[in-house]
Amino acid sequence: MADTHENPTANGDTQPPKKQILLNAFDMFTPGHLSPGQWKNPSDRSTTKFESLDYWINLAKLLEKGGINALFLADTYGGYDTYEGSLDECVRRGAQWPVGDPVIPISAMAAVTKNLAFGITASTSFEPPFLLAKRFSTLDHLTKGRIGWNIVTSWKKSAFKAIGLENPIEHDQRYEQADEYLRVLYKLWNASWTPSAIQLNPSLDTYTDPSQVRQINHSGKYFQLSTPHIVPPSPQRTPFLFQAGTSSAGSEFATTHAEAVFVSSHSPSVLAPKVKKLRELAKEKGRDPASLKVFATFTPIVGRTEEEAQQKYEEARKNASVIGGLVLFAGWTGIDISQFKDLDQEISASDSKEKNKILSILDNFTTPSEEVPKWTPHVVAERAAIGGLGPVAVGTAEQVADEMERWIREADIDGFNVAYVTTPGTFEEVVELLVPELRRRGLYAEQEPEEAEAWTAREKVYGRGQRQLREDHVGRKYDWDVYVEEEPCKAEEEGKEEKVEA
Repeated sequence: MADTHENPTANGDTQPPKKQILLNAFDMFTPGHLSPGQWKNPSDRSTTKFESLDYWINLAKLLEKGGINALFLADTYGGYDTYEGSLDECVRRGAQWPVGDPVIPISAMAAVTKNLAFGITASTSFEPPFLLAKRFSTLDHLTKGRIGWNIVTSWKKSAFKAIGLENPIEHDQRYEQADEYLRVLYKLWNASWTPSAIQLNPSLDTYTDPSQVRQINHSGKYFQLSTPHIVPPSPQRTPFLFQAGTSSAGSEFATTHAEAVFVSSHSPSVLAPKVKKLRELAKEKGRDPASLKVFATFTPIVGRTEEEAQQKYEEARKNASVIGGLVLFAGWTGIDISQFKDLDQEISASDSKEKNKILSILDNFTTPSEEVPKWTPHVVAERAAIGGLGPVAVGTAEQVADEMERWIREADIDGFNVAYVTTPGTFEEVVELLVPELRRRGLYAEQEPEEAEAWTAREKVYGRGQRQLREDHVGRKYDWDVYVEEEPCKAEEEGKEEKVEA
């Protein structure tokens, strides 16, 4: 899985080993993920996601067959209501609406696969850390260590209103809160149980040795709890950690906590300095910058010939919901593009009037590049309707592989979150056409024999034996044998003193 290949030249010398490309299948429990409207294609099965587990089971088997690293499942907690100031077009166009819970199908998919990992999106803003810790530990057990967590802080006003809060937490404050959230989780996952706590000793009537289970007492600015973790240590203890976003606060958080960062851009030249900054920040924190894996959004349309690929693209354009794409764009960026009368007017960040948005995506859609010299409503309508957040590569497997290599080389990324146009069609193209071409080039791990030992999510990225967090990760400061309980939050203590004085 996580390896490189030396490449002999004609005279017998060896070239530097090639970086192995990591591919995640990018999906969501909704009929319209990043290419809204494609449910109209008769071959698309996205509308069956709600009908039964069949869609999910068949997808998992397909991805396992192709040696795909992980199924990366996006999620959202509210609709997109920036466009025209209403939720109506989001609902009408099926633009990430309706949305099911991505956690529910995981066990069924894990039961029919051996190595496929699962990256599940969950927010730090909507539930206490203890509940998330319990759910992810349980999933890590049942999947034998194949769980990853895509950490989001949530930004939609509609999502916060859904849980009874009128306004989202401020952007930078959300990341401050998320930092504490993660540290509480490290305490539960890593500091609460020894590896040998479970005894299973019938003669002593002892299932678990209580002396090897520690109560975690945390009193912070945002969270308080006093409890041991209720689930024994899972194969990875901490799930593999993804995080999206390259704003200043997001980058600071990612380089502290994330093992993989999900980024989006329509140009490798625009993305490259952001990736460079991420690696520099990771190094400043004492981490190996190469250990921070960067995945970019990428939508392939692959044909056995150029003509076939182009036909598929034209079919996608015919089925695309342009309004659905604009609904997503408006929600992500805070720019109500329905208000633009001139379709050739240049769009800038100053056009974003909505307070709640994703800053990194706003930058993505307003920074000019060689690929997109000028962002206008006309260009946005074309880009957002198919592929949404990143490039769309149309061509043969050889041509699409060339484009992937260009992004790897120019942006210094490690892999891709492969978005679909139709499902399972796009993923079938990847497994049957693209993966064999990448393997032919020595860029993609070969399929393991059936008798080989299964991989955990973290081992698939870092190599055999690396089941738990790397030693240079902040989470290792909370291991059982080095854990020191922290003093209560100073702000809380000062508040108590003020009440006493009053």
